[in-house]
Amino acid sequence: MNIKTTFLAAAALTISSMAVADVTITVPDTIDLLVVNDGKPELSGSFFSKTKKLTLPDGENQILFRYQPYFMQGNDRIILESDPIIAKFNAKETELTFDMPQYRDRHEGEKEIKNFEWQLTSAGGAAVAVTQDKLIKDGMQIGRNFKIELADYNRRGGVAAITPITATTMLPTKKIANENLGTDSTAEEMLHFWYSKADAETQSRFKEFLLSNGS
Repeated sequence: MNIKTTFLAAAALTISSMAVADVTITVPDTIDLLVVNDGKPELSGSFFSKTKKLTLPDGENQILFRYQPYFMQGNDRIILESDPIIAKFNAKETELTFDMPQYRDRHEGEKEIKNFEWQLTSAGGAAVAVTQDKLIKDGMQIGRNFKIELADYNRRGGVAAITPITATTMLPTKKIANENLGTDSTAEEMLHFWYSKADAETQSRFKEFLLSNGS
């Protein structure tokens, strides 16, 4: 076997191992993914499909979602909406699905959705251990910035929180590349947010850092 053939074989094995070293979640159209690992969800699948795929790295992940079951009332579609749910879980090289409650009608859904029970299950039906919490905000709910709210939740150390370092290392490679190219304006929003939360001494050190690296 020549060097070129050996190199191609090794590359193929590497790509193959990378392909399976992921967590894949089937996301039904009743799940509104809001934030995934401190970033915008990247789903694959056709626009009209009732399910899409979410690919996450092995290890600890955090998602923020709302459950939105719908019912037909004549020609109208009635959509219910749960509180935003934060879910933290640890998985490796597996395919998962959302196991959500099914309501007989709108009235049952309206009664049960505030405290609905759900699971992430593997292909064999085993439930993944999930730590969950609600992302609650008092007052007006229109125009919420869920990414900033979740970042603040993680900073405060809620029961389903992850550390900022973990959240950064869990971002998919494509997401990191996009942010390095400056295609995601959310990075600037987060910079302003954390700067405003810092004390005067920390802000001063940050300004010195910017000045020393400005050239």
